Amino acid sequence: MRNSAILPSVIAALMSLSPAVAEAQSPLADPGRGPWELVGANRMAEVCRLDPQLLQQVRMRQDQSFAVVRYGRLCFVSGENASDGPGVSHLFSATKTLGAILTGAVMYQTRNLEPSSAPMTGPLLEWDRMDKWLDLTALPPRAQINPDATVAHVLAMVGYSEDLSYGQKTHQYDGNGSREINQLIPVIDNVVKQDPRRLGANAVAVKDRLFARLGFEHSTWNVRSYGISWYGSLLDMARLGQVILRGGVYNGERLVDSQYVYNMTHPAFEDGSTRYGYLTWMNGGTSCQPRAIHASYPHGISESSDCADGDCDQENDVGVWNAIGAGGQYIVGHRGLDIVVVGKNWDGNALWEAVLPSVVAADPEFMGDQEAFCEAYSKGEYAPDLIKWEGGL
Repeated sequence: MRNSAILPSVIAALMSLSPAVAEAQSPLADPGRGPWELVGANRMAEVCRLDPQLLQQVRMRQDQSFAVVRYGRLCFVSGENASDGPGVSHLFSATKTLGAILTGAVMYQTRNLEPSSAPMTGPLLEWDRMDKWLDLTALPPRAQINPDATVAHVLAMVGYSEDLSYGQKTHQYDGNGSREINQLIPVIDNVVKQDPRRLGANAVAVKDRLFARLGFEHSTWNVRSYGISWYGSLLDMARLGQVILRGGVYNGERLVDSQYVYNMTHPAFEDGSTRYGYLTWMNGGTSCQPRAIHASYPHGISESSDCADGDCDQENDVGVWNAIGAGGQYIVGHRGLDIVVVGKNWDGNALWEAVLPSVVAADPEFMGDQEAFCEAYSKGEYAPDLIKWEGGL
């Protein structure tokens, strides 16, 4: 028998779920460009399907903060300077995931340009060779890009490999971006120069437009590095997580193609790394999280399994992804649960472990039985809130 030792108020809320609640949990919900509206504790079980007391009992160091967004609603926020989200700090390598979205946004914005094989012309595509947009013979010091590398290779941090053939690629983390990923900045500069009035004068202008569309309130990024340099608030981190969770849609507007977001949040080149997509982490070994398993790699299905140490037979494609910055800056997306969890200064897997009991306690099927919940959820068998993206992804 499942553990039902949860708050009577939570049980009552779960039993009273109705079409009105379903409407409150609209799959298109997000804060838009305005300020977040916090769901009150007395409505959290009903609207967010979370146990408020268990979240309130989470113990943190003074420098830590976290927030939980579910069904596009700000359900809980706690920690120093977190109530209004103004605490701005360096998010270090979480910048990389922001850079991936910026690159995807340029691809989407240029999708209707006339296709061209000529240098410096046409839409930006994942499989464009880098030398279409850059002179690879004039790279800055420390930069290293294989002459045959594509934009996808660079986004996946395998573009420096001496051999890009299957089974020969290597993945080594490009921490500050100086080896290869920072070269995506001049790529964007060269792409948007084709129509600066419509697309923006350069990567900085494109970033400014993206920030406006996402409603960022407390963020700065000089776009001099794809590796680091985003300074942002907890709730701006949540906005970035939300557009990824929705497959590239925010405030009712498509900003990034859903296939690109899918490739971004699944292992991009499994022979290089099964833990990395496009500037985004996954499959870190944390318990009670389904693995990200690419259903059909963009370069074609290979003989290698990206889940050799796990179960490939997933019923639901709901792998968890992470943007991670030094010192414990996290944006974590749980697509099968329609949850984004963000935190500052957390250690390892502690952030999800802190939120998990609240999720399980208010889950209408498992009702507090964390062991059974995790067994089903981690295998991809349980995804009660999966929202399909455009194209059936």
